[in-house]
Amino acid sequence: MNLNTEYIKKLMGWCPDARAAEARRSVNLENFNSDIPERAGGENGGLENPGWLRKTSIQTLLINTSLTFAYFLVINQLGINLILGVNLIHLLVGLFIVLFIVIFDWKKQMQRYDAMVKHPVIDYSDKKKLYYTFGYAFLILIYILYIKEHEPALQAMFSFVGGLMVGMWLSYFQLIYWEKKNHKTIYLDKRYGKWKNSYIIREGR
Repeated sequence: MNLNTEYIKKLMGWCPDARAAEARRSVNLENFNSDIPERAGGENGGLENPGWLRKTSIQTLLINTSLTFAYFLVINQLGINLILGVNLIHLLVGLFIVLFIVIFDWKKQMQRYDAMVKHPVIDYSDKKKLYYTFGYAFLILIYILYIKEHEPALQAMFSFVGGLMVGMWLSYFQLIYWEKKNHKTIYLDKRYGKWKNSYIIREGR
């Protein structure tokens, strides 16, 4: 009789062991879900905790460091002494031009960073096209001067570029200054082709 009763209870789902097993399965599922990283939770998972390599300041620092290192390798290869004669004059000319641009554009650039908080998608098409045009023109000119062995012209040009590179670092420190001032950190989110980027703005940590 007891065996028949237990069998009927199991068929009807009334079994303490069955409920305990079900509870264990639910606990295991909860633990499994808790072990899944936030990044795997969907497309927006990575937005909650962007990696440090996605910081705009870190990316700018890496780019500036690489360009500066390459610049010093080139002037060392060409044997350029930046503190002698005409080289120093061209270096100072480039430096003064950069300082003039940075001083008069400082306030507008700070406003651009402020606007990025509300509108984090930025179209760089005009600015980047201009940079690419000057960059390609510079490389072509360098190649022509190198082929024709115009060493004084090469030295003058690289001395001038040395002054301009100071502006690259001033822009980096301006970004750091804005982040510290506003207690925010800017992260790169997505790239939309060559010209447009979106950003994530987080409270500074």
